[in-house]
Amino acid sequence: MVKIVACSFLVLCSFLFSLEKDIIQTLEDYNDAFVAEDYKNLPYFFDFPVSFNLKDKSIIAGNKLKLRLIYKKLRGGLPENYSYSKWENFNIQVLDDTVAIVDASFSRYDNDDSIIYSGNGFYTLRKIDSNWKIYSLTPYDNIIKSTDWLMEYISQ
Repeated sequence: MVKIVACSFLVLCSFLFSLEKDIIQTLEDYNDAFVAEDYKNLPYFFDFPVSFNLKDKSIIAGNKLKLRLIYKKLRGGLPENYSYSKWENFNIQVLDDTVAIVDASFSRYDNDDSIIYSGNGFYTLRKIDSNWKIYSLTPYDNIIKSTDWLMEYISQ
C-alpha cells in the first residue's frame, strides 16, 4: 500500500513539474517576443479575448490587432534606455491540467544592465492544443495581506 501511494505521489509530482516547466517556457518565450517588439508573434501567447486588469479599469483585447495596439502603447511608454526584461520569480498554481495562475515578478533593465523598474503580475493561462496561453493579466505593485490590513485597523 505504501509503495502504491509513494508511486502515485511521484507520478503526480512529475506531472505537475512537467506542466510548470511548460508554463515557464511559455512565459520566457512571451518575454522574448516583448523585448524584441515582435508584434507579429506576440498574439501567439494569448487566448482571446484577453483581459488586462488594471487598478482603475479592465481592458479587453478581443483580437490580435487590439492586442498589438496595447503592446505598442505599452512599449512606447518605456524609457528610451530600456533594453530588456527578466523574470525574477514564479509562483505557479496549477488548478488542473488546463488552467494555471502564475504570480510572477519581473524587472526591466536599461542599456547599462541597471534595473529601471520592478513589478509583479498575475498571469492566468489555459492550455489549448498542448500550448499554454495567457487569457488574463493583472499587474500589481504589492499585495496587502488581510492580516496587514487588520493589524493596521486595530492599531488606529
